[in-house]
Amino acid sequence: MRIGVYAGSFCPVTCGHVDAIQKASRLVDKLYVVMGVNANKQYQIPSNVRLDMLKLALNGLNNVEVVSFDGMMTDFCKQVNATVMIKSIRNAMDLQSVIDIADINDNFWDGETVFVVGSKKYRHISSSVVRELAGLKQDFSQYVPDCCLDTITKYLVK
Repeated sequence: MRIGVYAGSFCPVTCGHVDAIQKASRLVDKLYVVMGVNANKQYQIPSNVRLDMLKLALNGLNNVEVVSFDGMMTDFCKQVNATVMIKSIRNAMDLQSVIDIADINDNFWDGETVFVVGSKKYRHISSSVVRELAGLKQDFSQYVPDCCLDTITKYLVK
């Protein structure tokens, strides 16, 4: 069985995330979508709420399991015997960042890092853009899963 990992902080989950995870799920038999905890980030949405929204947004993907993990993602990959970490790329800046992370991960884990390119209609979407639009009280509804809109609005629109 080919096991993969797709990780992110998902603050908040976007349509771009869902699109990339759908693509990633077709590459493996089992995909762990891991909501990681980045100590360098301050999240506006609590981790339990982000995890619940992620589960809701990915509900229809049968080979996907959504979990939370506080630690180095390569340690998680080893725990679940994952052979591939799947990262999504939206643009050249993403590519450089993901290559840098893949190079570091090579020192800690024997698996492969694979890239999926986000669909054209979602490449401009990021969690940062959603947070910025919400902070400016602008409509961001087209960028997040419908099932998560009310919760995201509750936490991001002040």
